[in-house]
Amino acid sequence: MSNSGIWKFNVLVTVAAVLMLVSWLLPWWTANIEALGNDVVQIHPWGLKVDPRLGGFTIFLKGAAMPAWLAPSVWGYFGLCMIALLLSLCVRERKLGFGRLKMQLSRLLVGSVGISYIVAAVIAIVYASIRLKAFFDTPLQGRKPIDLGEAMRTYVNTSLLLGYYLTYCAGFLLIALAILRQKVIGELKPDAQEGERDRTKAIS
Repeated sequence: MSNSGIWKFNVLVTVAAVLMLVSWLLPWWTANIEALGNDVVQIHPWGLKVDPRLGGFTIFLKGAAMPAWLAPSVWGYFGLCMIALLLSLCVRERKLGFGRLKMQLSRLLVGSVGISYIVAAVIAIVYASIRLKAFFDTPLQGRKPIDLGEAMRTYVNTSLLLGYYLTYCAGFLLIALAILRQKVIGELKPDAQEGERDRTKAIS
């Protein structure tokens, strides 16, 4: 294992973490109402964002707001993911044992974050799809006529955005790094093995 290999792995994990952060901050879904404008309603990982242009028509969103516990829960999840990725840069060759099975802690942390992020994205979009159908009879992606009252009939165009697709890019990159970690870092040299054992004992 060379210092350049460790540096390369850490840089790649950092890139994945930044990609994850970007995907988290960007909206995942939008509704463009032709009579009012684009991005009138957006879904972020932590909740619903309604543009002021919707004005009095927000009454049509009554009951559609995300549960109060959702925002703090998902922000807590995201914070834990970032902490796990930070730890993965520090633990190096330390291993975690499950009976006879032993796995590098760094690989476990990176892979777990990647898998959980993909699962979270799938659950979020399935949940959003169900609520859109239940409250507005609106597809996750598509175009349909809507009636805003007072004979005001227009169309809504809905679509998933870049932020949502980036979640998969970040998740699969982290999974790939977990699988290929040893190839990225390289093999331990005999003298490096001794030093790494000493560091592992010191951490323990």
